[in-house]
Amino acid sequence: MKKIISLIVAFIGVFIIGVIIGRFILAPHPPLADDNRPVYPTIYITGSSGKATTMNTMINDVTSDKDTRARKGLTIVVDTEKNYSLKVTGTIDKHNSYPTIAVGMVKGTNNSLKYEGSLKAIMSYLGKHYNIPYANVLGYSAGGSGVYRYLTEYGYDRSLPPIKKWVSLDGQFNASTPQPDQTLAQVLTDGPKDKTKYYDYWLENYEHVDKSIQVVLLAGDYDSKKQTDGIVPWADSFSIYPLLMKNGNSVVHYLIKGKNTSHDEMPFNKEAINYIKVFFYE
Repeated sequence: MKKIISLIVAFIGVFIIGVIIGRFILAPHPPLADDNRPVYPTIYITGSSGKATTMNTMINDVTSDKDTRARKGLTIVVDTEKNYSLKVTGTIDKHNSYPTIAVGMVKGTNNSLKYEGSLKAIMSYLGKHYNIPYANVLGYSAGGSGVYRYLTEYGYDRSLPPIKKWVSLDGQFNASTPQPDQTLAQVLTDGPKDKTKYYDYWLENYEHVDKSIQVVLLAGDYDSKKQTDGIVPWADSFSIYPLLMKNGNSVVHYLIKGKNTSHDEMPFNKEAINYIKVFFYE
């Protein structure tokens, strides 16, 4: 009898120790989708400021529209100086099949390589902890070139969740280089005459992008005479259009007109947001 009591006491002791270790010593496991159910996130990547809050107006509008079925999910801040470590806040609960993921950085940058590394770390994290048949991605400003760079490096990497749709919002692909000797129509057909080293990279690697990815290139019609959003010329934001066409991607370009079309205002532009809602959540 004493042996049985001793065994019971020992079992209880081991159980209590296990609970303590699991709760207070081991790092908590990120919230997982119930029963491995699929979730379809849309990732909103900030521009060179690095602030995830830049995307708040867009995300608030998207998630308040019942037709999108989207709900707020996670905010992820990337520390590019610490091996792309992630600070993840928020949850994706069992009722949220279309979560938004707001992405920022500890330190702002316009370096597309850092955006590429950040997106890879994020996609690896999401793929590890959630069942993701596909994700959609928006890249604003320098974030646009970062997404494109990621797609050229990892577009066919099936160890990562696939990307179905990509929106570039005032993306920068040619160092904000104007094309005074070309019309926009010529840029859309032939690409820019004045090419920087950044554009040379796209020329060398555009065929690495998964042909099934659907793309929308948006730019603000802030100054029609100078053909710019005030910072990035249209010839830059749309410069990769002929490459995507040549690669066989479904791609459209669209100028957003009216109010709030300067580069800094585009994340808050109502027409741009409505276009994005239809494209991502139709």
